[in-house]
Amino acid sequence: MTTVPWVTSCRHCLAWGPIVFNGICQECVNWRIWKREPCAGCGRSAPLKHQHCRLCHNQAKLQLGRMVIRGHMPEVTLNSWQLQLSFRIHDRRAKGRPRKLPPTEFVPATWQVPGQLALFPARPDYLRFERARHANPDNPSLIAALRVARDLAEAHGWARWILREINDGLLVLLSGHAPGDLIAYSDIVPIDQLGHNVGHTAEVLDQLGILHDDRTPAFDGWLQAKLATLAAPMAAEVETWANTLRDGGTRTKRRAEDTVRNYLHAALPHLTAWSKQYDHLRQVTRDDVKEAAAGLIGLPRKRALVALRSLFQFHKRAGGVFRDPTVRINAGKGTTSPPLPLRPGTLEALAEHATTPPQRVILALTAVHAARPMALRALEVQDVDLPNRRITIGGHARRLDELTGQLISRYLNYRRLRWPHTTNPHLILNEHTAQNQKPVSQRWLRERFPGFGVTLNQVRMDRQLEEALTRGPDALHLAAVFGISEGAAMRYANAARQLLATSIEQQR
Repeated sequence: MTTVPWVTSCRHCLAWGPIVFNGICQECVNWRIWKREPCAGCGRSAPLKHQHCRLCHNQAKLQLGRMVIRGHMPEVTLNSWQLQLSFRIHDRRAKGRPRKLPPTEFVPATWQVPGQLALFPARPDYLRFERARHANPDNPSLIAALRVARDLAEAHGWARWILREINDGLLVLLSGHAPGDLIAYSDIVPIDQLGHNVGHTAEVLDQLGILHDDRTPAFDGWLQAKLATLAAPMAAEVETWANTLRDGGTRTKRRAEDTVRNYLHAALPHLTAWSKQYDHLRQVTRDDVKEAAAGLIGLPRKRALVALRSLFQFHKRAGGVFRDPTVRINAGKGTTSPPLPLRPGTLEALAEHATTPPQRVILALTAVHAARPMALRALEVQDVDLPNRRITIGGHARRLDELTGQLISRYLNYRRLRWPHTTNPHLILNEHTAQNQKPVSQRWLRERFPGFGVTLNQVRMDRQLEEALTRGPDALHLAAVFGISEGAAMRYANAARQLLATSIEQQR
């Protein structure tokens, strides 16, 4: 009866194949005659020949393309964690001498063999990185990445501590990198626990073309959460419509994500109500749309019907519904309530809260020049002309008053001391945007004045209404001073006229 040898990894050469004696393969059995000492190449305790173990000999043969090494061991850099896993298939029926392999190109020990297939899929755990054991500063990918990081730091004005964090993160990620390997963004995120910068490190890897961005877009996650309350077939139809609006299609114009979000916010309450009795949009009737619109007036009615009309027209063109139930239903003019002044003492409380240079500049530009939040985010340093006392907000040039000029001058000094190397052209910065070219976010602007129950838009509207009340309800004057449209100027003039008439009647 023939005994089948046990197949596993040899404890001497680590090759995968039949084990014939005491956990070692047939070839390593012949090496038992050599003295067992620490190997000069990999440091493992094993039988040595020319001061190197059989594993290091095999690696040298692989690199040099030689079948036999005689006399001495070549000078080949060997590290145990870099040696390649191999398969050894021993066939005792084989006759003759082994076929001589053609010479192969020299491969540095820091790289794996090009073209070698992965034995099994495995996600790297960079949290187990140990600098003493795993750091390899000679890796060509790491050297190239450090050069790119230095160039990006000079171009974007990154601080020294940020560049130091990026370099440390690149050492972790690229010490064992091999040609053709891609690094997933989800694998980079855990290095934040090691104190390394994730965002800028990923930017460097993207410049090198070795980053695989596997993040789920925020819009997709938000959309799935919103559609969770709908029936599955109707949710799929709404998802197709929303994604087509965002990405564009053959017969659909591409919309901004904020527009799609506003459409879905307006239509979702009615879709949720219909989802309780219907499974598909084609089951919704004209009477259902009329009933939904009957309880709405003004701007909410217009927004809901515009969103529903866009949804049903899209599926009508795609053949998903037989007829559009929103046809010939008047959406109305969507009139909004007239602007009203702020409560007494609100501006004084905001001024007391504004203790930092950014807060004071934001409040001054909003309360004095009626700058929209979008215009504040887009405002650049070159739009401010301090010597000539001029400022350009939203493409409209205007005179810069003394108070705002002093606050901007102090803020520019603060900006220069806080971020001396920034290349961001925007006037208002924070600790994140100072390292790139992006404007501050809307959320960051909103959080500058929390707890007052008033938004920057309401402060802007109060300023324009105050100008109409002080200088008279003149729409032309409002349009010239603030650069607003004719319709908006007339709306503020009419609101001021009504407030003045009410004030005169109360005085009587």
